[in-house]
Amino acid sequence: MKRRRAATARGRAVEALRGVLERGERAAALLPALARGLSAPDRDLLRELVLGVLRWKTALDAEIAGASRIPLAKLAPNLRETLEVALYQVRHLDRVPAYAAVNEAVEEARASGGEGAARLVNGVLRAIVGKPAPAPPPEAGGGRREAGELARYFSHPGFLVARWLARFGAERTSAILAADNAPSRLDLLVNPGRSDRDSLRAALASEGVETEASPIAPLALTVLSGNPLRSPLHAGGAFSVQDVGSQVLPLLMPEGDLLVDLAAAPGGKSFSAVAHGRARRTVALDRSWARLRRVVENVERLGVPEVRPVAGDVAAPPLPAGRFARVLLDAPCSGTGTLRKIPEIRYRVSAAAIERLGHAQEEALVAASGLVAPGGCLLYSTCSLEEEENERVVARFFERSPEFAPAAIEAPPGLEGFVEGARLRLFPDASTDGFTAHLLRRR
Repeated sequence: MKRRRAATARGRAVEALRGVLERGERAAALLPALARGLSAPDRDLLRELVLGVLRWKTALDAEIAGASRIPLAKLAPNLRETLEVALYQVRHLDRVPAYAAVNEAVEEARASGGEGAARLVNGVLRAIVGKPAPAPPPEAGGGRREAGELARYFSHPGFLVARWLARFGAERTSAILAADNAPSRLDLLVNPGRSDRDSLRAALASEGVETEASPIAPLALTVLSGNPLRSPLHAGGAFSVQDVGSQVLPLLMPEGDLLVDLAAAPGGKSFSAVAHGRARRTVALDRSWARLRRVVENVERLGVPEVRPVAGDVAAPPLPAGRFARVLLDAPCSGTGTLRKIPEIRYRVSAAAIERLGHAQEEALVAASGLVAPGGCLLYSTCSLEEEENERVVARFFERSPEFAPAAIEAPPGLEGFVEGARLRLFPDASTDGFTAHLLRRR
């Protein structure tokens, strides 16, 4: 018998959290189906509750565990998530008063587990809401104790926080963690074949969608309020959705005719390269037919036939060797730079997995390099901040491929502070996903 779907945004948030945390599904894939039948404000609330709990889960669980007579691992199904959703509302949202959030959670628990569940939820939440919220840990220092405190407060893996403290320092690490836990905004890439940035911004504003121009990407708008995906301008191809950091990657390469974009789907970097005039045409290669269909859909919606989808594996690209002046490989990675948008990654990533990814990325980089013509350049990038997936991959690549050398990046306007020699690094506190990119040139 099919289980009846919860009627409220809070009940559906519980369903989504169980799917993400117990079955390993992606929140972004679950939310559209779970949002069906809800009003627009409740759809927004559902998304906020699910992503918010995932961003703050460790901290929420610590408060709940301190007030519950039953260990969290032994709570009946749905109760832990019901408590997390309610406590997130109390600590981080002001849309619903605390007493109302508690009452709604009690009713959800009663419907799910009966009177015993309702009494437990009521007792735990009322024991918590009268206390002040936990204070952020002090930023001074950089030792193990601070790493643990920061990891618990910001709900990040301890090993990531410890290595970021060692590499980036306390101030930068605190900024990354705070950015990862802040609501992420939607970024748009203006399609210059249909509009310009100022005109699109004004047109969206007339529809109730407020945006601001990005200081680091010349065709980017960041959405401040409203939903541009419901606008006819989106259906008409005036813009596509793409993170600011992804938009700027093609700007790190010299202009030219053809760009080979590897692991390209859904095609954002190819569209950005054409839009910014960095390429007159691109080959957008990806091994996934499903993802390539998205490239085809975007080509048709945006009216950009210069982007040509090609099915193929990065490990053995079906293209002639040594013939291309510019190749871009945005390699599949751990995604530690994307925790603000995909917060569930933090509960799945491990040091061992990152190490394994680094070796797979090295092989992909070697394969990509075989396409590069003498004198041509290769941009290697990841949406990761980890050395194992970036600096160490590039160092091993140079050992295996002495015909390649670092190539100094000419930083475009707005990116000067993020470029050092042949490397670009964007941190999430720059209102973008975290990216690391290296420009390499064949001698």
